[in-house]
Amino acid sequence: MPVDYNQQAQIAYLSFLANLDASEQEWVRTCRDYAEGNHPLYITERMKEFMGLKARNTVYPYAHNMCQLVIDCICERLSVEGWEAGNEGDGAENDMAALAPSWWTANGMDTQQDNLYAAAARDASSYIIVDWDAGRGIPGWYQNDKYDGTQGVAVYTDPNTGAVVFAAKKWQVSDPYTGTNNGRTRMNLFFADRVEKYISAQGSNRGVAGTQWEPFQDVGDTVWPIPWRGRDGAPLGCAVVPFDMPGGSVLTPVIPIQDMLNKADLDLIATTDSAGFRILWAAGMTPSIDSSTGEEKAVNVGPGYMMRFTDPAGKLGALDPVDPALMIRSCHYWIESAAGITRVPQYLLQMAGADQPSGESLKQQEVGLVARATRCQEVFGAAWQQVMALSARLYDVYNPPHIPREIAPMWKDASLAEPGGVIRQREAETLQAYVQAGMPLEAALKELGWDDERIAEVMDAKKRESEAQQVTLGAAMARAQRHLDQNQPPTPGLGSDVA
Repeated sequence: MPVDYNQQAQIAYLSFLANLDASEQEWVRTCRDYAEGNHPLYITERMKEFMGLKARNTVYPYAHNMCQLVIDCICERLSVEGWEAGNEGDGAENDMAALAPSWWTANGMDTQQDNLYAAAARDASSYIIVDWDAGRGIPGWYQNDKYDGTQGVAVYTDPNTGAVVFAAKKWQVSDPYTGTNNGRTRMNLFFADRVEKYISAQGSNRGVAGTQWEPFQDVGDTVWPIPWRGRDGAPLGCAVVPFDMPGGSVLTPVIPIQDMLNKADLDLIATTDSAGFRILWAAGMTPSIDSSTGEEKAVNVGPGYMMRFTDPAGKLGALDPVDPALMIRSCHYWIESAAGITRVPQYLLQMAGADQPSGESLKQQEVGLVARATRCQEVFGAAWQQVMALSARLYDVYNPPHIPREIAPMWKDASLAEPGGVIRQREAETLQAYVQAGMPLEAALKELGWDDERIAEVMDAKKRESEAQQVTLGAAMARAQRHLDQNQPPTPGLGSDVA
């Protein structure tokens, strides 16, 4: 009896939907809003006027955005620098030792990996979909975001084993050129042995449950469903590889504190506002009423104005402003709290120019962030190995079989991965201070926490450099002496000895 793939897909998709939590999708959207700085606030019209907000800003009027900074601080420590093979190969073109780096470069992952890690840190998961790029003759890797209730990717896992059973990608069609199928919804289902493509029936987008699906074929598709098997007929495995952030979204503990920081900042703005425009008070005087409106006339106060009172019992005063230092301390408290719960060092959340740690203090503050980044490297490294293994099986469908080798990503040192080499620069400055204070170079490197192997490399390099300088200096002195013997001034520079 032939398999009714349409019916199977309907059942699979409904099962997939049944296991999706609407609150989780809403949380994904919330995390994305906060990462972009869209923080809902409720402030007075006076504060809006003071802050100079335009109409387009009134929905999200203010944000001291720590959320994106927390994401960046972690993801800046995640960077694959190369691929390491676990055993010797013969150097052939289809050797994994050669294929892996070429696929990485061809797919632009030196830069695209940043987007992948940032999306995983923000949403708790991000995905790489592996497909065959016929034009370039290589496996193509495509980063996709998590399903947010409207579009994106989600995976259905076996509750017993945690293995991916199938994955779904859903999105809305928007073709600005032909307009074909605009307004309809596309859905691809990825199984271990096949890929099924669907499109919503005309007029059926009445919410998820009410949507009716029809099989769909893209240009170039010759069969439905698309087989996803190797030369031997074995399933290649699900084409969607999850990159799950350890511990879930890094913003989960940050968002409540972000709200408090925004509130503290607005309190500070209100405090400085009242300090600049002190609140005046008057007592013992009859108010002046505007006869046309029945309301009290406003008192004009400003430079050059004189206030005159006819009632001898009248008094005029002003409320003392609150010390802004108290509000500033409140803002700092919430930044410190965010640093404590995210394990991001406090100095990374402060403004440029603030006091920065160095030496042993820097290392101590970095411990939590480095540990977290290292854990991410382990989890994401396993996902990259899965991408490579799937890509190799897909490659073998169109090429002579590859030479199987264990291949693993090589990560940049998480403790030295801050952009611009800031940590390296601080380390160099600290080292220079130690040496200038009279500490031997080897002892200074040990004080910075360098291991014996790295110290030995530096000392050997310094020794070779010193020996080379001695040879060059000796040659220069000999050349200068010959010139003096000939009553000629020496030639400037330390070039090679020329007679």
